[in-house]
Parts: sequence; structure tokens; C-alpha cells
Amino acid sequence: MVDDVELNREIFRTHLEGAFRHIDEAADGLAALALFKQQRYDAVLMDMEMPILDGYDAMKAMRAWEREQQLPRTLILAVTSSDFPEDEQRILAAGATAYLAKPVKQQALLTALHLHQTVEPASHPMANLLPRVFAYATAMLDDIAGLDNPEAVSKGLHQLRGMIAVYGFVDFAERLKQIHTAAQQGKMPEKTVLDRLHKELLDLKVAFSKN
Repeated sequence: MVDDVELNREIFRTHLEGAFRHIDEAADGLAALALFKQQRYDAVLMDMEMPILDGYDAMKAMRAWEREQQLPRTLILAVTSSDFPEDEQRILAAGATAYLAKPVKQQALLTALHLHQTVEPASHPMANLLPRVFAYATAMLDDIAGLDNPEAVSKGLHQLRGMIAVYGFVDFAERLKQIHTAAQQGKMPEKTVLDRLHKELLDLKVAFSKN
């Protein structure tokens, strides 16, 4: 399981509870590649956007190593917050067996891993993880507000959007996508825009605390 956000790894681990006897975790593609070369895995769950070595290059390196070692192809399931059609071909060309777009539902994940016949859906971990999700997202917004260049802002927004999408906050993730797209084009978000994001995040937190 490869994702640079610890909370994302926790929710995927909960989704896969009972499906595998052992799950290794890595926070970037380079660490995942090292693990991949040490032992054979039934499957790899790979995030795309990560520091050090992203999911695209990690998958390319994994497939190259399998060819060098004359090993059968491991099932690699890519997970992405992107919804651009052109990214599908890029992901598959990099070596993914298949891919899922965030938010990833448990049954879709199990089905993609060919586990739907052997694993019963687990209870959703939202109640336990949401306080940490909101705290982490708030801290990320604070960090983004302190950045002074569009490239860094774009990276921060992409990571935040990916995490938010995992937890199913689709509308909020869509707003982050719009601001992220603008940052990719060199436009810095205004303070009023970030303030609105903070308020919307607080409103979500309050709403879920009442449930």
C-alpha cells in the first residue's frame, strides 16, 4: 500500500482488513520499489502523486524489474484523484493493471483486487478518523496560505484534494480542484478564497460532529 498521506493508508487498511494476512506500507514510490524488490506481493495499491518518486515512475521501475527477473506481472491497482480522461492512458501506460478514482468505495476496491467473493465489507472508519482528517486538512490549508509560489501551492492543493476525495467530500474536493487548476496556470489563490475554504471545512466538521 503506497500513499504519502498516513490517513489515506489507514482508511485503505481498514477497507482491506481480513483480505490479506499482511500489508506493507510505503509513503513514497522509492520506498515501495525497495519493498517490491525484496519479496513478491499479491497486489500493490499505488497512489500517483507522491514526493521523491511518484506512482508513475515507481510502476515503470516495478515493471522493468519484473522483466529483468523474468517474473509474472503483479496486480498493480493505481489510485488517483484525477478525473482527466488523458490520465487514464498515462496511468495504464506506466504499468497499472487497473485504476480507481477517489473517493474509493470498499466494494469497488475489493472487486478491483478480485477479493469480492472472499471478504465481507468492513464497517466504515469515518467516525474514528474524521477528527484527524479535519485537523490535518486545516493544517494543510494553513501551510498553503503561507506559500509564495504557484507551483508549491499547486502541490499542496493536489495533496489536500486527494485526501479529501478519499473521504468522500466530493463538493469540497471539486472546489479544491478548481483552485488547483488555477494554481497550475500560475494564479495564486486570494486570501478570501482560502478563507472560504477554511469556513467550508469548519462547516463540514461541525455538521459531522452532530451526526
